[in-house]
Amino acid sequence: MSKKNQGTGKPREADRIYKRKARRRKRRLKFFRSLLLSVLFVGTLVLLALSPLFNISSISVSGNIHYDANEIIGVTNLVVGNNWFRTNGWDVKSILLFRSIQAEKSIEEKCHYVKKASVRLGIPNKVNIALTERDPFVVSPYMDKYLIIDKEGYILDLKDDISGLNLPCVKGLGFDGCQLGQALNAEDSRKFDIYIKVVDEIKNLDNDNVYDSSKAIFKYVNYIDVSDWDNIGLMLDSRIKVNLGNYKKISNYRLSFLREVFFNKLDKNDKGYLDFTTGDTPSFIPEQ
Repeated sequence: MSKKNQGTGKPREADRIYKRKARRRKRRLKFFRSLLLSVLFVGTLVLLALSPLFNISSISVSGNIHYDANEIIGVTNLVVGNNWFRTNGWDVKSILLFRSIQAEKSIEEKCHYVKKASVRLGIPNKVNIALTERDPFVVSPYMDKYLIIDKEGYILDLKDDISGLNLPCVKGLGFDGCQLGQALNAEDSRKFDIYIKVVDEIKNLDNDNVYDSSKAIFKYVNYIDVSDWDNIGLMLDSRIKVNLGNYKKISNYRLSFLREVFFNKLDKNDKGYLDFTTGDTPSFIPEQ
């Protein structure tokens, strides 16, 4: 190799090093430029979000049956005139979805009839609260009062007087560790499922077109007692106490026999006890 060719190596290497450094400087400059633009963009959004443009102008409530609109609004911490974003804080999910997850949780925790709450900001500044409420399904005695329960086993309310509710009654639930707004404990949940099974069996019989609808049993049921799974009890017309036996043995046949006895074999003033634990054909024991 000639001396001339040997002398060209170092300039070429230096040129390559210079170009690498130039590319790095260019990438850094591009990165900082993008970062600056991002900061300016976010800053502009923050200033816009905190501007009077997003001050709440009105709050509407829909789907509320058991609560006044002002009751719902009162637990959300939302106030007309306040800025939406300042009120809700900087929860990323809430910001991106224009929802107040904090207000939704507050409604669902404090308003026990509410199954689901949606709190959304309508552009630019109108808040819409949409509720899905639970329906009262049954009442149950509890410490000289009555608990209101929905069909999913959630405890909705505690009342002194239930005369205007016209709801069926279930007895035998213990409510150990239960709280308003929460589901029944595991043991009571099992008993509640049995209660629903018994009710469904009775209603299925009542809805059978073969029979006279005027002789429907369920409207005469004062309560169903599920305290003992082997001895499901019910009271008819406040005068006939019935032991239907084990819940697994409650059938259309057994209930049909009960209806036949209640409507056709007993006088309207008869009081006493019917026991199916001795077989599908119970004997009537008059009240002494």
